[in-house]
Amino acid sequence: TKFVIDSVLDAGGRPCPPSIVGVGIGGTSDRCVEMAKEALLRPLDSDNPDPALARMEEDLFTALNGSGLGPMGLGGSTTVLGVRIKKAFCHTASLPVAVNIGCWATRRASARITPDSVEYSQGALI
Repeated sequence: TKFVIDSVLDAGGRPCPPSIVGVGIGGTSDRCVEMAKEALLRPLDSDNPDPALARMEEDLFTALNGSGLGPMGLGGSTTVLGVRIKKAFCHTASLPVAVNIGCWATRRASARITPDSVEYSQGALI
């Protein structure tokens, strides 16, 4: 968790906090970076299905918002809007970790494209 906290605090106001933080743990180095990016897209109102990762997300959220960095790095209690973590198995000799910081405007949407139309949605389209 220290690496994630240090990464966000070192970035300061550059990612335009309050931010969404995506963390990838394990896998290969390239997969780890990909998981950190994917983690940013998990809805903020969803819980991590892994109880250990859910607790880590909560602990990081609390620590980062207690850091005092605040909006735009100007001080305050809202440094992050959420922390999302994904993990993968990896060889015991390595444990890659990647942190991806998305600005507050990180958005997600879905589109269904057919030959006749394009349908947009803020949520998932099935």
